[in-house]
Amino acid sequence: DLPSHLKLSPAGKALRSLQLSRNSGRSSGAALEPSAPAEELSRSRDRSLLQILSPRLRRSPGNFLRKGERNTTALPTAPPEPTLCGTPINGTLNLSHSNLTQDELMLKLDEDLCKAQLDRILELDISHNNVEMDLLYLFTLFFHMENTLSIDASFNKLTINILDPSSFCEFPSHQLLFLNISNNPINSLDTLCLPSSIKEIDLSFTNISQIPLNFAKKLVNLEKKHVQGNHFIYRAFSESENALPMCTPPPGTVHINAISFVRKEVGTPIESLPDKVKHLRMSNCSIVELPEWFADTVEELLFLDLSSNFISVLPNFPPSLQHLDISNNDIKVISPSLKSLSNLTVFRIQNNKIMGVHTELFPSALKKCDLSKNKVKVLSLTSALEKLEHLNVSGNLITRLEAAGHLPALTSLDSSHNLIPELPDGFGASLPGLKYFNLSGNKIS
Repeated sequence: DLPSHLKLSPAGKALRSLQLSRNSGRSSGAALEPSAPAEELSRSRDRSLLQILSPRLRRSPGNFLRKGERNTTALPTAPPEPTLCGTPINGTLNLSHSNLTQDELMLKLDEDLCKAQLDRILELDISHNNVEMDLLYLFTLFFHMENTLSIDASFNKLTINILDPSSFCEFPSHQLLFLNISNNPINSLDTLCLPSSIKEIDLSFTNISQIPLNFAKKLVNLEKKHVQGNHFIYRAFSESENALPMCTPPPGTVHINAISFVRKEVGTPIESLPDKVKHLRMSNCSIVELPEWFADTVEELLFLDLSSNFISVLPNFPPSLQHLDISNNDIKVISPSLKSLSNLTVFRIQNNKIMGVHTELFPSALKKCDLSKNKVKVLSLTSALEKLEHLNVSGNLITRLEAAGHLPALTSLDSSHNLIPELPDGFGASLPGLKYFNLSGNKIS
């Protein structure tokens, strides 16, 4: 409905602003007032809740037009362009891999022009874009997406720069259950501010080095947490400029600059975990050991992935655990505490340094076990493994494989690439249900 000589176009650099220009490219005369630049959020970190989060202050193209109408000759309001708002398909709005900027994202999720579309979004995917903004400011765009259950904002440039969000970290009623903000330069969770309704969060590869004490209080309903690819490292020496210079050490001296050790007076890099968490991935996090409170805190934990760390002693785990992956560590001994995991059905401990296996220490409910790529020399399969269905002991140093008990449930056994010269008499009778047996790469003559 605009006059024919005018067209509506987004401004290049002004956040959420619009400009009126002639088709000839000449200025239309009166420029509309632009909104504040994005950098203003980080410069004014202590502004009030109304200044930062009020939807009325997050100007939309409609707001600018209405403001212009009060100061100029009234013109009919221009309808939104068909492509301006993001339109969901079957409840999913997929804006991933679109090279979206912050300005473009804000236009597609405008609360005034796109209300009908926002109400239909159940899943939002804005991953793999160029969105560069504060995480809290990003969530102000989601306030009016009241039916959204899942948001994937991974592989962007999201940060957490608000110094003290405690005075306004209150979200309206929200149904958000899943949030993926992995592969963003977040760096710290100290001032994290998110809806408490979230049940699953992915913080993988975000450069965080600590889980702060207030984390568990903020996400009280969290059940699944992924933090793999981060490094929870305790710094052994001060990095301040006032630190005394160190003299050149004599030959043979070893300096430890960083260590992921948690029993220090200064605390642990893992200070808290929500007590309702059921699924926890902490692979490749430079962890040496778990905090002493771990087993008593996460009493509902079902799935735990601690693979690819530097753990040398098997930690204590909650009895509720069903799936444990502690592969690619430095564990040498399977401790008797493993027996207390009465609900454990899957145990992955491959690629460690275990030399001896006492199957009577294994939980009776165990169904799948991977002991491959260790240093086991003798393996005796006893009746303690009566429910075991799959066993992988390939890539060890086994010279003697014994079936000392009846294992009717075992259907798959991989003992390849060992040093086994022969099978003992009666071996097959002890394993009546065996369907897959790999003996390749041994010393059988």
